[in-house]
Amino acid sequence: MTLYRTLTLFAAALLAVVGCGDDPHTGATRPPAIPAPPPQFWSAPADTPQQQAAVAQATRQIDVCALLPRDTLDDLDLGEIRDVTIGLDSCRAVLGDPAPAEAATLTWHSTLLPPLAPRIGANKQLGDVNILLVPDREPGARSCGATARFPSGAAFYLGLSIPNRDSCAVADSLLPGMIDRWRQSPAQGTSPDTVTTVLLGADPCAVRAKLDGTADTDQLRLTQCLFHFRDETATVAYDYRVTDQVRARATEEKIDNRTVFRTTSLYDSRIPIYSAVVGPELPAASTAFVPRVPAVEVTSATDDVARQVMSQVLTLFPQ
Repeated sequence: MTLYRTLTLFAAALLAVVGCGDDPHTGATRPPAIPAPPPQFWSAPADTPQQQAAVAQATRQIDVCALLPRDTLDDLDLGEIRDVTIGLDSCRAVLGDPAPAEAATLTWHSTLLPPLAPRIGANKQLGDVNILLVPDREPGARSCGATARFPSGAAFYLGLSIPNRDSCAVADSLLPGMIDRWRQSPAQGTSPDTVTTVLLGADPCAVRAKLDGTADTDQLRLTQCLFHFRDETATVAYDYRVTDQVRARATEEKIDNRTVFRTTSLYDSRIPIYSAVVGPELPAASTAFVPRVPAVEVTSATDDVARQVMSQVLTLFPQ
């Protein structure tokens, strides 16, 4: 079977998935379970919107923390693991000395990228995966950023800051294992550090099925969906946010008896932004610095469109 046919068949399978599962811990409805693609799926270029959407949704299903499990972090000989914290599509590990300036920090996240066009750093291939390593520009600096892009357009970024070590050399040693684990598509929840929420693996474009007359834009992202609706460009974003940030500068309103918070863009006060909390606060130790809540955000040019989109988004996360 050709790689193109593998990608096409998997895209069709994604569209056929129906039904949701319930999280026994929170009682929340989770996104549909999606089968893991075969390893060669990530090697097939995604040329059509359907294929690109399939790559995006398959990427959302990967437990990013599982790309660098704790036993791999232990093997780095950087000291005790101080904590591992999560974002919606990211993971962060702090190792070694408890003093912030002396600790080693690794942060990695999944993403979607066009072909890499490096202007700085070292570019190379690991099989069919394009790698870009960019060291800190300061002489003797301890930081490095590594990007790995698969032919499908799925990618991950690894940032390291390690005292008294060549961070790019450490990144170089970690990338082959991370790529191999990615190809196995570890499901959300594989890592014990990952916390199940209603947003984990959820497609921010799912709301389009509930709205008549939407149209594509040329921007495909993991945790945001931009689409045309009623002659406006609407943006739906999923994230884990600090509770106070959801309420900051906002007025409280009701949409279909659900609490939402309306504010406006810092760049243009005419643009409304609606936010809503859709799940319980994550455990205090699971997110960096302060606890966070699963939240959805809708932005459009007018309140009428933004409220209509938010009304349908909220139906995806029943109370």
